[in-house]
Amino acid sequence: MHQSASNRNLLVAVITAGALFLGFEVRDALSPLLVYLILVFLIQPLRDNQFVERLFWGLNILFGIWLFSELSGLLTPFIIALVLAFLFEPLMNGLLSLKMPRLLSAFLITVFGVGGIVLMVALLSPEIGRQMTAFGSIVPLIPDYLQAFINWIFSFEIFTWFSIDVAAVKQHIIQSINEQLDNIGMLASNFTQTLWKSIPKVITTITTIILLPFLTFWFLNDFNRFSDAMARMLDKKPALSIRRYVPMAKDILNQYIRGQLIVMIIEITLYSTFFSIIGINYSLLLGILSGAALWLPYIGISTAIALTSLVISLGSNPMEQFVWAGLTYLSIQALEILFMVPKIVGGKVQLNPIILFLSIFTFGYFFGIGGILISIPVSAFIIALVREKLYQEKSERLDNPV
Repeated sequence: MHQSASNRNLLVAVITAGALFLGFEVRDALSPLLVYLILVFLIQPLRDNQFVERLFWGLNILFGIWLFSELSGLLTPFIIALVLAFLFEPLMNGLLSLKMPRLLSAFLITVFGVGGIVLMVALLSPEIGRQMTAFGSIVPLIPDYLQAFINWIFSFEIFTWFSIDVAAVKQHIIQSINEQLDNIGMLASNFTQTLWKSIPKVITTITTIILLPFLTFWFLNDFNRFSDAMARMLDKKPALSIRRYVPMAKDILNQYIRGQLIVMIIEITLYSTFFSIIGINYSLLLGILSGAALWLPYIGISTAIALTSLVISLGSNPMEQFVWAGLTYLSIQALEILFMVPKIVGGKVQLNPIILFLSIFTFGYFFGIGGILISIPVSAFIIALVREKLYQEKSERLDNPV
């Protein structure tokens, strides 16, 4: 019996080596889809093993990431429509609680919700475009402004106390700034060519806008079916171990996305209104930048303040506008920290500043802009898992003392 098992293992090893050799020889003809199907075919009989089962689900996740990256352009309208359906789900549930038919509820939300968003974008786009064009006209003034600012900074005697070569430092800073501005100029000069090459993307965008209302309507109408299908998948044995974490992730995602969007819209309205009252140029553009900075804590608002300061300094009444703009930022930031984020976003996505910075830089380094946008909810979910694990272990130690 032992000899038979050894011969069988040897035969399996030889066949495996032959399969690997054959796969290496035909590697040019392989695709991720074909490799995925072959691996699933090989793993399927061994799924009773716990390690193989986890390997199977990890393989599915990797294949899903590859498939999404390959089809991201085609899936864009579907993803946007699914996100809109997710955002409007509470409103949908509210209408259903009023005994309104699901089909009619989905139709009303699509017409007034999606239609309202499209109408707002259509009304604001010309003004935003005009302000962006006008804002671009101040770019040539930036070098002189920055040079005057640098000269003012290095005019303080503290630099002479430490025997710093002020002239060399100033020259190095100005040279670095001029290099960056030259890069901006090159980008502007290539704008026409870029616009011409982006015509297919423009066509794709138009197609997305046309398909969006219809896709959103059907996603809203069938959102309960998607939820039920996901619940049935989680009821199966392979997913039982992660089922209890899904509500936690959904709760954090709900609070973060819906809450952040509501706070962002409120802040954009407040910033744009107050900047317009103060008389700051490009008030709508700066208001949008300041409100959207909510998605990048500390970094985004610092960038928005710097741009606002630049616009004010090139205006006709800088000192008074600096004071009022500073009070505006302080007031809205205090309102955000003390009221809007705790009450609207919720406490489950609040992170320690050190962890917040670490997550933003880490996700940004590995995944770029997309990583920065998802860094907060993902980090909040990981922290929630760690806390639950620690509390669970602590509870077990208390229940079972040595």
